[in-house]
Amino acid sequence: MATKWKNWNGPRAILKMEKASRKAIKDILDDILTDAVQEVPLDEGTLQNSGMVIMHTTKPIGVVCFGGGIGTGLPKIPYARRWHENSANFQHGRKRFYLRDPFNRHVKNLKTKLKSEIRSEFR
Repeated sequence: MATKWKNWNGPRAILKMEKASRKAIKDILDDILTDAVQEVPLDEGTLQNSGMVIMHTTKPIGVVCFGGGIGTGLPKIPYARRWHENSANFQHGRKRFYLRDPFNRHVKNLKTKLKSEIRSEFR
């Protein structure tokens, strides 16, 4: 038998859902960044060191980016996109699609991570 609600806590529930969503997305994006740093082509380290996760301040929205540019606080690295899209002779297991491949591997875990964060938030 279902329990009847005595009070409506909609705004509180929304805040808990947003918090759980932000945490799940941030964790997955951090995992993607960790793998991408291991796959980004080696240069003098500029491209590899430019990787970052940027999250929206309140909404569950975020990105993983390399190469600097507007909104990152870093100067734009012109060859970041080129090395992602074009094949070359990369050494030490580095490769193109250094951001796309880790994303495709980790995005499958987002649903599981989101469920886990929601459960922990509503306990």
